[in-house]
Amino acid sequence: MGLQNSNRIQRRFKGYIAPEGEQARPITGFYEALDMLKKPLSQVQSLSHTSPEPPKEPPKTPKEETFAKARIIFGSTTALEERRQEIMKSSQNIAGVLVPPRPEEPDNCCMSGCVNCVWDMYRDEMEEWAEKHAQARAAMQAQRQEAKGTGSMVAGEATPSHVATSMDDDGGGSETNWDGGLDDTDKDKLFADIPVGIREFMKTEKKLKQAQKQAETAASA
Repeated sequence: MGLQNSNRIQRRFKGYIAPEGEQARPITGFYEALDMLKKPLSQVQSLSHTSPEPPKEPPKTPKEETFAKARIIFGSTTALEERRQEIMKSSQNIAGVLVPPRPEEPDNCCMSGCVNCVWDMYRDEMEEWAEKHAQARAAMQAQRQEAKGTGSMVAGEATPSHVATSMDDDGGGSETNWDGGLDDTDKDKLFADIPVGIREFMKTEKKLKQAQKQAETAASA
């Protein structure tokens, strides 16, 4: 049977002269594979119709991998600086005091013990906001006394209404208690709505950082 097929192929192509550079009898199977091996790699790829692989990123050096891991664990200094710049841009000048916007509670804590934890940053930003808020209110009260007003003051365009009206709006206590600073009781009130576990965590982290800063100061002295 195979011999008969071979004879038919020979009769079919008998007398056919292929043009220069072409094959009179098609090469198939094993001989086709050999022919592809002899051709340059670029021609073989074009015949196979395979799409090129996407370019791969160059492998990172050990130093680059270390820095990448450090950014995840300890946070990026650049990111902290950018966050600080955004806060400064959003701050308002109230009675000569630059008051930052009130921070929002974080919802992206990874619970992996990062040095720059989002809850630590929230605590620092919240305390800074409260202190600047108190300083602005004290400055406005001083302006009222100097102007010998009736106890109320017309707010400027950039002054939030809750700053210009009453000092009791957000649980801050009476005006006599706002001398531009915050005691521990006032700071505890700031985080009254935070879960107890998170509050204690923030307190502990703050004490540890203060102790570390004192140790560094003593070592450099």
